[in-house]
Amino acid sequence: MCGIIHAKILAGNDPVNKIIKILYENQKARGQDGFGFVGLNTKRIDTYRALKEAGIMGHLNKNPYSEILFHHRNPTSTKNSIKSTHPFKLSISGKTYYFAHNGIIQNSEDLWVEHKKQGIAYKSEEGELFNDSEALAWDFCLWLNKEQEKMKAQGQVAFICLETDSQNRAVKLYFYRNKEAPLKVYRDKTLLVISSEGSYPLLKENRLYFWDYEKRQIFKGEALKIASQNLYEHYNYDFYEEGFDYADVWRQELESLRQERDYLISLGHYEDADYIQEQIADLEYQLKSRI
Repeated sequence: MCGIIHAKILAGNDPVNKIIKILYENQKARGQDGFGFVGLNTKRIDTYRALKEAGIMGHLNKNPYSEILFHHRNPTSTKNSIKSTHPFKLSISGKTYYFAHNGIIQNSEDLWVEHKKQGIAYKSEEGELFNDSEALAWDFCLWLNKEQEKMKAQGQVAFICLETDSQNRAVKLYFYRNKEAPLKVYRDKTLLVISSEGSYPLLKENRLYFWDYEKRQIFKGEALKIASQNLYEHYNYDFYEEGFDYADVWRQELESLRQERDYLISLGHYEDADYIQEQIADLEYQLKSRI
C-alpha cells in the first residue's frame, strides 16, 4: 500500500505545494518510508526524492510548482531506498515518462526477466531485488508506444504517468486504476486533483484516461484491463517439494490479507474490504483442501 497525489493549477499562478501537503496528511497512513515527486513550473521540470518525510517537505517548502506528481511509499518489494522511490523516470521512443504506482504486481519477476532480454535495465535493482512498480512502468510504456501488443502485468494497480516530449515539455498525463486499487479524481475551473484518497469520485476501472496539455481536457484512452492473477494459479504450490513448507507461506499470506482487510474496514472502504475477504476465503479453502 502506497499513496499517489497529483495536483495541477488550471487557472492562475498559485503553487500547488500546500495542496499536496494537505492531501498527503489525509492519506499519510498509506506510507511514510520513501518519498518522491516530479514538479512542473513555467521554466522546468524537477524531480526530487527523499527517504524521510522531513526531507521531502523541506524541498516542497522552498520550491514552488504549479503542478506536482507526488508519491509516498510503504515498501513491499524492496527496502526503503532512493533507488526504489517513485516516480520512476523512463525514456522510450524519444519521450520521457514519470511513473508513480500504488499496488502490487504479482508477475513482476516474469516481466523483469522479459525486459532484461530486451536490454532494459531497471534503476531500482539492488542485488537480486527490484521494485515491482518499475516492471509495471516499463510494461505500460512499451504497450503505449506499440512495442508490444498488450500489457502483461497482473496485480493491484493505480498509477499516474506524465509523458514529456523530446524537449521535456509535458504532453499527456495518463491515469488508471483497477478494482484492487483506488484512485479518485476532482476537477473544476481552477484545479485538477488525482489521489489515492479523498471525498471526490472514484475513477472508473478498466479504462485509461489522460489529460491533454495542449487541449486542456481529460480524454478517455484505450480500454485497458489489468487483472489480478487467479488465486489458485498464484498459490497452487506443490506441497511435496522437499524441504519447503508452503503451508506456512500460505498462513503468512492469510495474516497479511486479514490485516489489509481490517485496515480497509477502518477507513470505511467496504467494497475494497469485501474484495480482500473474497481472496481470504479462496485461500482458506485451498489451504484446507490441500493439507
